Amino acid sequence: MKQDKDNAEFDEYRRKMHREDEEESGRPVVPAPKRPVAIAFGIFMILVYVGVGVLLIINVFRWEPSWDWARWVVGFLLIIYGIFRGYRMFVGNDYYGK
Repeated sequence: MKQDKDNAEFDEYRRKMHREDEEESGRPVVPAPKRPVAIAFGIFMILVYVGVGVLLIINVFRWEPSWDWARWVVGFLLIIYGIFRGYRMFVGNDYYGK
């Protein structure tokens, strides 16, 4: 019957799209391999975040003294975000290559 075929196709689609069903069924979940370009871009962006944060903290951009508080806040936030992105890339929780 056509309805049985449609249900089988839908079940296949749902199984591919919802990995939590696979985890509950006991079947191993294999993550998709990451693309080299995405990995290189991720590493580049981590270096940009941390680098600009360090440059802001050492005042390479010559901000006026009235903006010192903003320079420190933005610098530390960029460094923290760069470390966070590096951690996510190392652990594998980022969305590149999926």
